[in-house]
Amino acid sequence: MIKDKWGWPSASQWSVPALLAILAIGLYLLPQFHDSLIWSRSHLDQGQWWRLFTGHLLHSNGYHLLMNLGGMAVMLGLFQPHFRFSTILLLSLFCGLCISLGVYWWVDGTQRYVGLSAILHSWFAYGAIQDWKSGSKLGPLLLIGVIAKVAWENVVGASGDLASLIQARVAVEAHLYGVLSALLFVSLMQLKRQPERSITS
Repeated sequence: MIKDKWGWPSASQWSVPALLAILAIGLYLLPQFHDSLIWSRSHLDQGQWWRLFTGHLLHSNGYHLLMNLGGMAVMLGLFQPHFRFSTILLLSLFCGLCISLGVYWWVDGTQRYVGLSAILHSWFAYGAIQDWKSGSKLGPLLLIGVIAKVAWENVVGASGDLASLIQARVAVEAHLYGVLSALLFVSLMQLKRQPERSITS
């Protein structure tokens, strides 16, 4: 319920967001590593698979980084009870991989990609689903809202002002893959739990 969200996050809840924030800030301050870590289609074609993960940690400029750090704080505030270490770590790795593969397979025009925003979309969708499952009336509204957002972006396009601010094209397809990968993650976790329930019943 909403009242359960308030309180200082435990180490288990803030450790993954804090780790991602530290890595993102550190890499922003060390631009000499960007060429080795950025999501790059040509380098992925050469088998440099780590870029599927590390590209999410890089940002186009300081505004881009600050927006995603702020988004991370909002996610933690909204969905604190659901941000357990093992769950959010697995969610981030799974969705990060799905997002990167989705862009690689289905967005041919994207040659280079950076940013945590798509993973944050997956966090939002996951948190909204968990809120819904826990009985919160806000959960389904939040889920509908994020689905409507990514659908609108992919039909109409992202804000030109936002693209100008971050000095990069807004990867609206990646945001969509973030939401879809979160839905897939929840479905897979549900399937994993079903045999356990049948064994104990």
